[in-house]
Amino acid sequence: MVPFMWNARGDLSRIPLLPADSCGQAIAINKHGHVVGYSSGDNGARAFLWIRNTATLNLGILPGGTHSLAHDVNDSDEVVGTSGSSGGDRAVLWTKSGNVLDLETLAGDWASEATAINNNGQVVGYSKGPRGMRAFIWSSNGGMQELGILPGGNSSRAMDINDRGEVVGSSISGTGEKAFIWTKQTGIVDLNSPASASAHDSMMAAASDARGDEICAPAPPSSFLLTPVLVQ
Repeated sequence: MVPFMWNARGDLSRIPLLPADSCGQAIAINKHGHVVGYSSGDNGARAFLWIRNTATLNLGILPGGTHSLAHDVNDSDEVVGTSGSSGGDRAVLWTKSGNVLDLETLAGDWASEATAINNNGQVVGYSKGPRGMRAFIWSSNGGMQELGILPGGNSSRAMDINDRGEVVGSSISGTGEKAFIWTKQTGIVDLNSPASASAHDSMMAAASDARGDEICAPAPPSSFLLTPVLVQ
């Protein structure tokens, strides 16, 4: 498996792996066409940033870590993902200056993962511990904040955030997953009801755009677009 980039003209560009590596995957791309993902070999996986006509950049790992994975990149080339070892992963932010920042975990947890970053530098993901998974939002001035779970749920994970600070993800229970949207004004809101939970018992929100539309994926083979109307 090798990472590649495809553009609207139909051009397919292979992204070079890091030296001595044998496989990799491209995960996300920003508006400039800069790509992040991971490159893997005998020394484990390493997060990378690739810019056309330049060498693939090894983003590095946390001190004491053995691997790293990049999950998203914003238009300022700030990258988020995970880095860690067999003892557990941590959500990380690779800054524009080249530093890797440990975003830590929610109180009492032992691991975390960052899944997305917006152009304001807000990061979302989930923290793992004795209570299961808990979705979070992180900012440089506010630190990590738990987003909660839907009624009846036991875990949650945040998957994406748009530039308005609206977060989408899923709340998990013993019977399946429910898509949610979270805003600072409303808190966590169930997206299953407007899409008819009777037709889709399990649904996960996978992405959010600048307008606040959410891409939702229920059980295969269908997926659809929701535009939530939040009543204040």
